[in-house]
Amino acid sequence: MKDKTTILKKCFTWSCILRLVMIISLILAFWRKDYTWVVGTFIGIFISFLPSILKRDTRITLPWILDFLIALVTILHVGGRLLDYYYNTEYALITRFFISVFVAFLSFTLIYILDIYWDGLKMDKYAMAFVAVIVTMAIGVILEFVKFLNVTGTYYVKTNQVLMLNLTADTVAGIIIALIGVTLIKRGEFYEITEEFGKQIDKVVIKRGNK
Repeated sequence: MKDKTTILKKCFTWSCILRLVMIISLILAFWRKDYTWVVGTFIGIFISFLPSILKRDTRITLPWILDFLIALVTILHVGGRLLDYYYNTEYALITRFFISVFVAFLSFTLIYILDIYWDGLKMDKYAMAFVAVIVTMAIGVILEFVKFLNVTGTYYVKTNQVLMLNLTADTVAGIIIALIGVTLIKRGEFYEITEEFGKQIDKVVIKRGNK
């Protein structure tokens, strides 16, 4: 129990540090008079504090891993825009990889919770892993369309090589999270990670929807 408590405290500290960096990014955005990304940074800060908002308003507590990943992905994206790191292909690829890690873990978690608490879905752990990988790859394709249409106004390197690297990062991230997820399920640890979140989803969403 002490080890788990220590891990939780460390991850909470990291999340707070990442959010602090995002606030600094907001100040930099004002300083650079990049008002488009002043708005973007505000949105990023809101997203990073979403777990706390959910906890307060709907009594849903996200797993600490999701809390950490939300903050990490947001700061990578906002930092890349403000500091022009998206001109660096390696930085953009790393950011894309962690975005895919977040998508994969979120999709795997939701599928697992539905399998546990919803009678309408019964799925083998390997099937869960397969679906999580497919969802991650599909979201990656959607992100490529968003980049192609330049919806956010952010500069991206648009070449076939970069496209293939991004899609490969999506696939690798999905597979890694799927393998980790299956391993944790076998050990019974994934249930511990998602237990509180799952029970809250069951109470607030599933059971309420069945009434």
